Amino acid sequence: MVKGNFEKAQDKINRRLYMIKLVLWAFFLLPWLSLFFLNNSTLRRYMPVALFATVINTIIYQIAWTYDWWKYKETLFSWDKVAQTHTVYSVFLIGTIWIFYFTFRKFWIYIVVNLIVDCIYSFGFRTLWKKLKITTSAGNLSPIEGILIMTIISITLYIYQMWQEGLIGGENKI
Repeated sequence: MVKGNFEKAQDKINRRLYMIKLVLWAFFLLPWLSLFFLNNSTLRRYMPVALFATVINTIIYQIAWTYDWWKYKETLFSWDKVAQTHTVYSVFLIGTIWIFYFTFRKFWIYIVVNLIVDCIYSFGFRTLWKKLKITTSAGNLSPIEGILIMTIISITLYIYQMWQEGLIGGENKI
């Protein structure tokens, strides 16, 4: 039996949604799996700054939702439309740990790595999200403004980690 136009269109939509969910699940799970390559002391050392980054990113995503910087049409769960699980609670959280692992105490390398990652996200993944229709094409935050916000966050995180390790503000007694 030959499929009608409606069934063909529905199959195409279902394949697109399946691919999107597969990409989102990969973005959620792969960073967490990468933690198996780190030792416990590294995780304990950088988890506080990663959790601080998650709090900041959650707030930024709430601001973005309110001011229409971007909107996600497709997410992993029905409840993560504002702060998406696959980015805020996975890629950004785990990415923070890895960036600090490789660059902490080398400030200029840290800044350059963050700028490279931020450019890849702003010009690469945001474009991919729009192409896959994960996000709306609307949104009034330019990639450069996004990079500026992420750079301010990264400097804040670096200062926090220095404080956490007692490098500024006196020795940490915990």
